[in-house]
Amino acid sequence: MARAHSTAGSSTDTGTISGSCSCFSGYDLDLDRAVELIKKSNARRVGLQAPEGLKRSMPALARQIEAQTGSEVIISGDPCFGACDVDMSLSHEVDLMLHLGHAELGEGPENVIFLEARMDADLTDVVKKAAQSLRVKRVGLTTTIQHVHKIDQAVQALREEGVEGVLGPAGGRIRHPGQVLGCSYRTARSLDVTEFIFIGTGQFHPLGIALATAKRVVTADPITGEVSEINTDALLRRRFAAIFRAQDAKRFAILASKKPGQRRMALAQRIKALGEARGLEMFLVYLDNVEPDRLLNLGAQAAVSTACPRVALDDAAKYKIPMLTAPEFEIMLGEREWERYEFDEME
Repeated sequence: MARAHSTAGSSTDTGTISGSCSCFSGYDLDLDRAVELIKKSNARRVGLQAPEGLKRSMPALARQIEAQTGSEVIISGDPCFGACDVDMSLSHEVDLMLHLGHAELGEGPENVIFLEARMDADLTDVVKKAAQSLRVKRVGLTTTIQHVHKIDQAVQALREEGVEGVLGPAGGRIRHPGQVLGCSYRTARSLDVTEFIFIGTGQFHPLGIALATAKRVVTADPITGEVSEINTDALLRRRFAAIFRAQDAKRFAILASKKPGQRRMALAQRIKALGEARGLEMFLVYLDNVEPDRLLNLGAQAAVSTACPRVALDDAAKYKIPMLTAPEFEIMLGEREWERYEFDEME
């Protein structure tokens, strides 16, 4: 079964399939292609997987799919952190699975259809507001999958303010120009600019852009209308402290993920060999979700995660032992310089 991508327009928050698109929890999903594929493939059992923001709508969506196709629908109840986190077990139990809310990475089972989630928020006003905080007249524009379909609106808004907005190309894990992922900022790194505007919510993505490029980043939140500038100092201090604490450790767990889009066993093995060459005790741990209780009984004094970089950067405070990324481990060993912090990206 070939994978399919969806596009979405605007609609009201009905939570039902209506015409060519549906709105679930404020996100538009074009489900016509998915329903068509389900019918054509005669899929008797269909899986649904979605991030937490869409989970509340899944029962209604399941009822609609069952009514339109006659298929049995099973909802994945496990956490979903992105397109990298396909529910492999469920994909083996169903004939076809719909993974909602993310753009395909090109990895994972062939019976998975990725349906991108789009928000209908207007970008014009907040981007024009962000333009007032810029110091230059040419900037990189970045956003997430939820807003990438309206990126041209942002380019036009900047043009009206006398600013040129440029987009990095798609490629690798990136499906759309200007799009960034929590694990890949290649669209930003490809641009010869000194400042960026990030359009979206939260701090993780703009922090990642700032770390990956060492450039100034202004955030424009289309939901709240707020504009701010990213400051990486606090995060870098925390990361330096984690590296410093890990220097006293003698036993390191190297965490290798089972998730299809986070699986970097070759990197984990390289890190293991690097540590062993320095006389450290290194052992590989293969797991699905990286959580504090999974490490309690292993006796590790520090850990190196080769899974999603957010494990170390977002969740470090949850762990009693230092949690490093692979580049940070190399900094600890003196294999890499601290002067230019390198974000742990997946290509």
